[in-house]
Amino acid sequence: MIDKNTFKKTIATSLKTVGFVKKGGQSWYLQGKDSVIVFNLQKSNWDETYYINIGIWLKALGESLFPLHNHCHLTYRVESLFPKQRELIINSCSLEKSNIKHLNNLSMFIESQLAPFLQECTNEKRLKELFSQGDLENGLVNLVARQHLSDQ
Repeated sequence: MIDKNTFKKTIATSLKTVGFVKKGGQSWYLQGKDSVIVFNLQKSNWDETYYINIGIWLKALGESLFPLHNHCHLTYRVESLFPKQRELIINSCSLEKSNIKHLNNLSMFIESQLAPFLQECTNEKRLKELFSQGDLENGLVNLVARQHLSDQ
């Protein structure tokens, strides 16, 4: 079992290492040329579990330095972007199931896989490629963003 302070501190350290800046209670931001990436922790209402939400705000559709994740043009749960890492993510984010080994593995995942992918998502050309390949379909993409990203 992991306490919430250790969990949050571990996440914060990993995100800071890869260039995210904390703003607000449980959100971190990565400012890019074409988009703003939001990494948000959401506490479950039913147990000691956290969810990792990812938001992508497209600057071409409006300016916002620090958008709320649920106001972003594209929103995801991290395990929908990385289904092969689902078990690691779920187990690491459940404070009752997690341990130091899980957290270390989650940190490595954030730094070696998630962050590079999210950094790619700050480039509109790459976002359009990912969208056309179907890599961004397992989340919510609002209609204006869908039209913008499918515009070749």
